[in-house]
Amino acid sequence: MRINFFGLVRVLILLVLIFHSCKDGNIENSNTLHEVTDSISSWFKIAKDDNVEEKIRLNYLLRIKNELINNIDDSLTKNRFFLLTDIYYNLDQDSLFYSNNEESLIIALQEEDTALIGEYNWNKAIYFYDREKLDSSFYYYQKAHKYYSLINHEYYKSKMEFNMSFIHYKIGNYVESQKLIVSAIQGFKKLNRNRNLVKSYNRLLLLDKEFGDYSNALKNYNTAISYLKKIDNKGFYKETLLNNLSLVYRNQNKFAEAIRYLDEGISNVDFKSRYPRKYITLFDNRTYSQFLMDPNIKLVKDFNDVLEFRDSIGDKEGIIASKTHLTEYYLKYNDTARAHQNAVDAYDLSVELDLPGALMGSLNLLSRTDPANASEYMQKYIQLNDSLLLAERRVRDKFSRIRFETEEYIEENIQLKEKNVWISVSSALSLVSIGLLFFVYRQKSKNRHLFLEKNQKEQNEEIYDLMLKQQNREERGRVEERMRISEELHDGVLARLFSVRMGLGFFNIRGKLKDGEKFDKLTKELQVVEKEIRNLSHALKNDELTAQKDFPNLLENLMKDQSGVGFFSYRLKIDEGLAWNQVSDQIKINLYRTVQESIYNIIKHAQCNRVDITIERKDAKIELKIVDNGIGFDTNRKKKGIGLNNIKSRAKNIGGRISIESEKKNGTAIKLTIPTKTFYNETVSKSSDS
Repeated sequence: MRINFFGLVRVLILLVLIFHSCKDGNIENSNTLHEVTDSISSWFKIAKDDNVEEKIRLNYLLRIKNELINNIDDSLTKNRFFLLTDIYYNLDQDSLFYSNNEESLIIALQEEDTALIGEYNWNKAIYFYDREKLDSSFYYYQKAHKYYSLINHEYYKSKMEFNMSFIHYKIGNYVESQKLIVSAIQGFKKLNRNRNLVKSYNRLLLLDKEFGDYSNALKNYNTAISYLKKIDNKGFYKETLLNNLSLVYRNQNKFAEAIRYLDEGISNVDFKSRYPRKYITLFDNRTYSQFLMDPNIKLVKDFNDVLEFRDSIGDKEGIIASKTHLTEYYLKYNDTARAHQNAVDAYDLSVELDLPGALMGSLNLLSRTDPANASEYMQKYIQLNDSLLLAERRVRDKFSRIRFETEEYIEENIQLKEKNVWISVSSALSLVSIGLLFFVYRQKSKNRHLFLEKNQKEQNEEIYDLMLKQQNREERGRVEERMRISEELHDGVLARLFSVRMGLGFFNIRGKLKDGEKFDKLTKELQVVEKEIRNLSHALKNDELTAQKDFPNLLENLMKDQSGVGFFSYRLKIDEGLAWNQVSDQIKINLYRTVQESIYNIIKHAQCNRVDITIERKDAKIELKIVDNGIGFDTNRKKKGIGLNNIKSRAKNIGGRISIESEKKNGTAIKLTIPTKTFYNETVSKSSDS
């Protein structure tokens, strides 16, 4: 009955649209259907002409629509309704685009035209994507993909896979994005769609960059270039490919190669004149690569020229990138004031545009430009990262549900056909009323659910913040208490003992020799006690004992919580000789996240009952080792999960090396090694002194 209900609703909508169109529209009368067809064709030419004023084009589109409604049984009508939708989209007429697409669905359902139903869902996906509602957009791309699969439309099916891959790429789900783009490539190859293959291999290049598979990224670049050579109208695809390839080399610290490819892209004069915004991106990347290769080159003018251009065209995301580069530049030259101002500007813009990735980057820079408040920035960084990880996992789960629900929906559409389409208007009105009530109720339920989710998230973040504050208060209380006891021992007990001993020294003990010897012995014992109390007092005052415990306590709390969730026992061993107060926040955060991500993977996959974690100094390196006794996995498999890729990326960010050893049924060992100089940031301190 669900199919019939929505079918009746669509019928009513069509009747209302026909009524209003006939009432308000300026319908041109024609003697024959042939004459109407000729008129519509000429009107379409005017409506698609970019040189015609927009108001006139919209007027002709209205006339076309009125004629199409009058000739609803015409075989050309269904295709022309969708053509109208495309034109409205190109004219940025969002409301007309949406409403015309809904009307087109009614015609497609009447004709039982699967291809047009697929196009309807495609248009809906575009509509929601433009509004950054990625989950809704993915849902309709998935539906369109299923409809095109039913009629074996290889090209459109592959295009839907390409679009779904891009949505997964945007939310950071690189594994699913890679699966979809590989499937799309197989379809494009069958049809010799070279232009689509260029775009697809460019996507693979970017994915391999994120995975750190640089050799494969280079192969995909060369493959894209080979297909680009087969295209007559090449446009500026090559410049885009060159820019992305330069990022691959930059990630490997091969700055000379990155600059060489960027120079090739920048040298295209036509590219600069026709696409100045893209050109400035390449120029900015080149300047930044020069800075990374040789920080002593004076590049402040180039950075400011890029910033000025982006500011002139209102490119706020580009401004954030420029401000970030300028912050790093001024930090290198120890101009802390300018560096801090640019970091603040980047942070403010990131908040305004709600860009979590840029916000995290600016927080990291602020911790470097404002050391006095570095711990506060670190807390914000951790909280933001936690919320992003949670949101990312929720989105992935939601996309999985969308895929399942869409497949279920399409299967029902294959089995069922709409019956009794035309019914009385009174019955349709009743059904619409019921539908509206149901919609309002469902919307309220969704809003209530979202409100509860939001409150839960805020409470979780507040609890986490309170835990950190409580831990700091406890640590501060312990230090103050030690100081108090130390002072009491030194100024009170020790002074009194000294007074007693001195007083006893004035007595001249007479009597037996043994009594005198005993008196001397007790006096010396008092002196020994004084010395022990003095040493204990000094030890209690030593702040170094407490300063080392903050980070180990964070790891201990993490393991206590996660061992309860994963039902495993654990052993946490941290070298007491490590000076955590000398370790940078970036190192601590990435170590913490590496342990956190590893434990998450262990809980999800390992099926273990024991986890051992050690952090110790070995030779000139600091080693973090995470070992479980779970089921293990095959490390030779080609595709790695996003969790392992994140761990590798974090190791690279802090100058470390990661190794993963695992065998099926023999557990897994993850080892992260960091050079001691990097761990204590000795290279940075040396450069700042020079």
